[in-house]
Amino acid sequence: MSSARIGELVIGGSRANWAQVGINFSHDGVFAIGEVLLRIDEALPPGMHSWALSNIDSTVVSIDGISTTGNVANDRIEHNDAQGFVLTPLGVDHVVVNTPDLERTSLALHEATGAELKRIRDAGNGVRQGFHRLGDVIIEIVSAPSMPPGNASLWGFVLNVADVHEVAAYLGPDVLSPPKPAVQKNRLIATFRGAVGLGVPVALISDI
Repeated sequence: MSSARIGELVIGGSRANWAQVGINFSHDGVFAIGEVLLRIDEALPPGMHSWALSNIDSTVVSIDGISTTGNVANDRIEHNDAQGFVLTPLGVDHVVVNTPDLERTSLALHEATGAELKRIRDAGNGVRQGFHRLGDVIIEIVSAPSMPPGNASLWGFVLNVADVHEVAAYLGPDVLSPPKPAVQKNRLIATFRGAVGLGVPVALISDI
């Protein structure tokens, strides 16, 4: 079993947009999601840019084109005095990686982290999903005929919450889609609307 873990996910864009969904970054630009730090760099364009993994070779700088750091900074999380709604995710459920070549990216992830490919799922229309696990976080590698040739890239992530209905009721359907059954049995999922301007596809998932 792999000992590698995700320590940090780095995103770009505006922290004000994230505050609309209850993700309020500290002065240093971090927000704790279980054991994972979500870090925002407003100098970067919206989107997911890199990750930091623990228990991997510190010389690793890329996993099939995904910018990777082998050293995880242990930032002190400041007390957050944000007013209004604050999202309290239990942890990161899974991180989605897009690639034109599932086998190539899966092999690169395995070589860097030791995490085995658990299974491949045919999602239809040529879309395939491969699954690895780093600690409590699932890495979902997605390939599709529409993806252009080139490197893999970080795409989006899903957060575990205690009750997705409660969050949806508070934020409303213009911010978070109505919860619906997830692919995982006995779970519900809801997705933040693109109009919110996160710049990263983010969904919330909980048990029914």
